[in-house]
Amino acid sequence: MIHVNRAAKPPILSKKEAVWVAAINGALLKPRTPTVKLELDKAINKYQHNKIKDALVLMFHGKCAYCESYIINVDYGDIEHFKPKGKFPLEAVVWENLLLACAKCNGAGQKGDEWPLLADGGLLINPCTENPADFFEFEFDVLTDIALVNPKNVRGETSEKIFGLNKPTLVKDRNIAVKRLVALASYYHTDARAKAYLDEAALDKSEYSAFAKMIINTFVI
Repeated sequence: MIHVNRAAKPPILSKKEAVWVAAINGALLKPRTPTVKLELDKAINKYQHNKIKDALVLMFHGKCAYCESYIINVDYGDIEHFKPKGKFPLEAVVWENLLLACAKCNGAGQKGDEWPLLADGGLLINPCTENPADFFEFEFDVLTDIALVNPKNVRGETSEKIFGLNKPTLVKDRNIAVKRLVALASYYHTDARAKAYLDEAALDKSEYSAFAKMIINTFVI
């Protein structure tokens, strides 16, 4: 998980966001009849516009905002509502509330509609407004060959659990990638190709770049 600078609002939202929010608000003010529910769902689902998805894919380099796994090679990815749309319907089409996430991190078993209060260990870490490095240590154990995201504080603990940053399937895939990078670290100053590979792996566009940055800072001598 890394900090991602939020891109400018896509033109479709510059034009339609206020209109769509007003439509949601209008539906919320009406009696909850089946017809009004359909009206509300239709208004909320405007966030699914292809141009919004395209802007998020570009902003996150096709990676999940939480686990940093590449999505677009194997899946379409989800438009994730940082503040869950089920609890904050007026935020459903607001650009600043939208992220790109994989189906696992965004699923009911992980982030889903979770929104813990401060008293319950929140608030969750928003990668576009905060730096995850302030809340997590990205570590690789050379004895066990395991790469883990270790929380630094209570908010880190809550976010790690809810986002599933150490779920077994993710750790298994991440271990393979990180082990390769660690193996190259000792050649960083002597092999131009090893250096170029590691430097590229540390770019924000690369998968698991938080770990690549850690490897360069920790394992390169």
